[in-house]
Amino acid sequence: MRRLFAWSLPLLLCSLLLNAQPAPAPQTARQALIEMFFGSAPNHLEKHLPDVTRNTFKKMSGPNGMSALDQFAMFATMAKAGGAKFETFDTGPTLLHVEDPREGTKVDISVEGDNLSGDEDQIEVSLNITKEDKTQTLPFIPRFMFTMKTESDVWRLSEISVTVRVPLADPDFLKSLEQQHNKENEQQAQWSVQTIINAQNAYHSAHGTYACKLSDLSARPGGGNGSVAGGLFGDLATGKHNGYIFAISGCDGTQYKVVGEPDTPDSGEKAFCSDESGAIRSSSDGKATTCLSSGEAVRVEDPKATGLAVSAAGEEAVSAPQQSQVVSAQPQSGLGRVQRVRISQGVAQGMIRSKVQPTYPPDARAARVQGIVMMKAVISRTGDVEDLQVISGHPMLTQAALDAVRQWKYRPYLLNGNPVEVDTQVTVNFTLSLTPATQ
Repeated sequence: MRRLFAWSLPLLLCSLLLNAQPAPAPQTARQALIEMFFGSAPNHLEKHLPDVTRNTFKKMSGPNGMSALDQFAMFATMAKAGGAKFETFDTGPTLLHVEDPREGTKVDISVEGDNLSGDEDQIEVSLNITKEDKTQTLPFIPRFMFTMKTESDVWRLSEISVTVRVPLADPDFLKSLEQQHNKENEQQAQWSVQTIINAQNAYHSAHGTYACKLSDLSARPGGGNGSVAGGLFGDLATGKHNGYIFAISGCDGTQYKVVGEPDTPDSGEKAFCSDESGAIRSSSDGKATTCLSSGEAVRVEDPKATGLAVSAAGEEAVSAPQQSQVVSAQPQSGLGRVQRVRISQGVAQGMIRSKVQPTYPPDARAARVQGIVMMKAVISRTGDVEDLQVISGHPMLTQAALDAVRQWKYRPYLLNGNPVEVDTQVTVNFTLSLTPATQ
């Protein structure tokens, strides 16, 4: 018996040692911060808030009866589901890396400091944004300090501090700001020229001639005989908009030229011009005369530059610029006659007779979801939307865009005097706004 006990005791101890599992390491404050904002558990957010904070937020009701906690949790969920790639890191110099292939942007949140003292940990982070591998200069350099404290053996976020630094005397920083400002102004000027082209197309569809004054393209009541749907809004009809001067010249009703020149001659910004063909050109010296005589061709490539901007109330806010006019015929196989033609969004916009504005989905508004919905449309010989397919867009917005555009009515597109089917694209831009825009 003693010999059996002597053999069995070591075996029992070995078995216990082999089956014993190491206790999981306690969660760090950094891991708790990551879980709070990017966790998947139902209570990932409120778990890391102090009890007093959690109870207060639950009492604060928002849209659709949702509490402040519910709104924040839904926003975080939508951000993760928006198509961007999220990566978080428990250790190392990077806390979060986000890539959005659609926009070509990358966002890195770097850890500048992690100071643990007893039951309190202060985590300082900075933000870095790149687009197409070029660092984006912000008008200020922000830093965030997250103060985490343990409560009931759980790390809780007790304070957020934000500091900003503006290096006003740094020549490189100032040069980057100026370049970014000029780029944005040029983009707006290019879009403004395209908007004038679209307004001219709409005017021509309604009157059979082109307008020779910008004021005739005003969409406001009393804006002149040319005041038609699809016209110009705001100060663009006055000829001055966003640091540029716009004008129509060389116009006799059958043809026209439009130019956009920087209001400040030495700003370093480009000039833009076009004519009834819809092809936009630019000149780097900022002079309209150079643009008209020898300007380089440009295209509207950014999908955000097309379509309709829709306010949070679902109203049309901006008639945004479309791509240059392009018409291509698709002959029917074996017959040699045109079955369908492809036209640009700008041409299609000028054909619109009536349209139903999309209704902003309540769930999308509550989740602060906004963005572009791009669709491929087939318009019949009678001007009805015969087929409509989504090319891209957020799932919470696509159905509202489809429901509205299916009800749009177009003028028939005539080719050699005969109505034909057309292929085109329709883009709707859902944009949240505190004050819905009015026409």
